[in-house]
Amino acid sequence: MPLSLVRKQMIRKNNIYYIVLGLLIGVFIWLAVMSHHTPYFRFDLAITRFLQRGIDESAFPWQGLSYFVSFFGITVVATILILSTALVFALNRLWRESIFIILLPLASAINYFTKTIVDRPRPDGSLIKIIEKQFDPSFPSGHTVFYTVFFGFLIAAMWHHTKISRWLKISVTAFSIFMIVSVSFSRIYLGAHWASDVLAGYLLGGICLLILLFGYYRN
Repeated sequence: MPLSLVRKQMIRKNNIYYIVLGLLIGVFIWLAVMSHHTPYFRFDLAITRFLQRGIDESAFPWQGLSYFVSFFGITVVATILILSTALVFALNRLWRESIFIILLPLASAINYFTKTIVDRPRPDGSLIKIIEKQFDPSFPSGHTVFYTVFFGFLIAAMWHHTKISRWLKISVTAFSIFMIVSVSFSRIYLGAHWASDVLAGYLLGGICLLILLFGYYRN
């Protein structure tokens, strides 16, 4: 392939990358400003009440499943998950992946900084049922940020290497997608976050993941 054509393709890919990243950042900032002045939106209340309808009669298995999904986002558990995954990569001589996994807590640091600035209160128990009580600011959802970055990078790393078996790639990808998607329902169902907090978590997680992958895929 001619060098000029390769260069054009790289420029086109970079332009798409910057456009997507810029859109995510723009929407996230807009949502953060709105959430700073609004404890919750009308759709937040509607979505939570929809997911929690009949909660006393149908706590099983949904409540247990929600706790299971959210379990991996607890700070101590997430730390162990990151270190153990980095160790597995290192033992298999995948040093680049191991290093990038160790960088993932930077996303949590950005999330904490954002929570402090926006300072949005957690969902009100007088409006919805609070199953999991939290006391730090609500926006954005830290669980969602972590799951998007960690499991998203895990999927990318799995498919980046040909020496990893296909069944392992498919298994890890399926579980990762399940965790990324289900964490949103888990956090809302448990009353820990509003839907807009979760949306912000996906946006911030997506921003951090794109930046991470930009460095990961560079030669």
